[in-house]
Amino acid sequence: MKIVLSEAENRTMHAAELADEIYRRRLYLTRDGSKAHYTQIRARSGNYPERFEALPGNYIRLKESEE
Repeated sequence: MKIVLSEAENRTMHAAELADEIYRRRLYLTRDGSKAHYTQIRARSGNYPERFEALPGNYIRLKESEE
């Protein structure tokens, strides 16, 4: 997610588009080799509030790094 969002305009993407791009690049596949559902991507972003911001309308934003 971080890789894809860092290259996106405004570091923001819709969860479904993000899931599609992650799958296209083969960055993450489910156990059976399929694409992760966008709801799984959205839930994952909630597990890392220091890295990602879940916005209304199922958009996900990569927070600015503090490096």
